[in-house]
Amino acid sequence: MISFPQSPKVLSGLGPKVTHSLVRAVDLAAGDLQTYRETYPSWVAQHSERGLANWIHDRLWAHLIAELDGHPGVTLTDGEPTRELTVGISYRLRVKRHRDDGQVSSYATQTALEFFAQGPQEAFPGFEEVRLTAGYEWDPDARKIGEAVLSLRDGQEKVVWLVPLRSAGEPPATGTVQPVQPTTPTPQLPSIDVPAAGQRESTEDR
Repeated sequence: MISFPQSPKVLSGLGPKVTHSLVRAVDLAAGDLQTYRETYPSWVAQHSERGLANWIHDRLWAHLIAELDGHPGVTLTDGEPTRELTVGISYRLRVKRHRDDGQVSSYATQTALEFFAQGPQEAFPGFEEVRLTAGYEWDPDARKIGEAVLSLRDGQEKVVWLVPLRSAGEPPATGTVQPVQPTTPTPQLPSIDVPAAGQRESTEDR
């Protein structure tokens, strides 16, 4: 029986820089699509679903390169039609659009089948590669990019888990913070030094 890593462990292994960069790349690609739609509405309307998906993928990949190129431990591989993001020696990611049920579309090539299938690998114990699918939720009716997500699957159709990256990447709140009320300074009453009877005041005491 295969033991799959849980999402908190995977997110910790990827690190905040990678997860935040994935969220930012999705947000920027969504902004690009909105600009494209406002500037050339007829072009967007005439796109096939595959054509529009490819256009979005190009924008998303460009933003990922800008965010992560040169970051230690991260390798971006662009060997069309396959684009992959490798983090350390444990995580390999591809970027896909996700339907609301977590499913993704991909041609059933041998490399795709091997990528989606988790299982025994020729690796040292404890250093097995985990293959992940990052990307975004897609609203097919509105043709709109939704939240950035990360999923682990065993095979293309079996989703083990799927998490939204924006909420997953935020540090959990701990403890209770009490508001600090500003203090209002209280005026001090004047004090008068009165020398004892018969004692002469010295200038050195001032």
